[in-house]
Amino acid sequence: MQSQSQNKTLISWLVPYVLVQSFQYQFTKNGFLYTSPLILMSIRYVCIGLIFYFLGHRKIPLDRDALIVAGAASASTIFWSLGLQYVSGGDSAVLSYTMPLFSIPIAFVIIKERISIRELMGAVVGFGGVVIYSLTLDHGSLLVGAILTILNAVFWAIFSVYYRKLRTREQFPLLTTQFLVGSIPMIAGSFFDLRLNFSMSLAIDVVYVIVFSGAIQFFLWNGLLRRARVGRVTTLAFAVPATTILIDSVVALSFPEPLAIIGGAVMFVGIFIASWHKGR
Repeated sequence: MQSQSQNKTLISWLVPYVLVQSFQYQFTKNGFLYTSPLILMSIRYVCIGLIFYFLGHRKIPLDRDALIVAGAASASTIFWSLGLQYVSGGDSAVLSYTMPLFSIPIAFVIIKERISIRELMGAVVGFGGVVIYSLTLDHGSLLVGAILTILNAVFWAIFSVYYRKLRTREQFPLLTTQFLVGSIPMIAGSFFDLRLNFSMSLAIDVVYVIVFSGAIQFFLWNGLLRRARVGRVTTLAFAVPATTILIDSVVALSFPEPLAIIGGAVMFVGIFIASWHKGR
């Protein structure tokens, strides 16, 4: 009964996370039509940081672990946003979710977190879906975009593991440091591409990346990692690229390629394997 209750709680956090995360690729990529990636990410990080600053009673912890979270999260976002200039939203989501390959061994090394055979199998099968889908990445995706997005996955794995390590600490102050300190390299880098054209479309994109795929998304991701092991959470999150593939197809008014459908289905099989328990 306790296991079933824990799973229901995990799903209640996972479903809204998948929804807000799946749409962020489209809103962010559209925002790049009006401003440079690092300017958009700087605005996003500063605004989110201020939200958590006031929610967290104006605390900004600057200890070693908090700064590692901030640095890894910032690097992840920088590589992701730069890579998104070259690849589609669906491709970016799929490439980003190579993350479990990195998070599982990093979690073992840093926090000595063991992974069950079921979760390992789920991660391998889910990644198999990523590989199958990647065979469709010849439609305009560039190698540099793929490399940048995979680098994002590496740093995302690092800060996710540290989220788990620091799960007993106050959540909002830690997120404040992540965003306010993490915004510093983005602000510095934005001076190399000072492109900003105000429009109503950009305003909508900014609101989404700050509120939904920003503050709400990171609050949910932090909450997931407080409630389950890194291996399980990152494997369940394969639902994001599978959902993003569907969203991309709806937006483009085109049916997914057969390999994309197979890849998405295999990702969900990986999720099922990782989360299945006898008797549930």
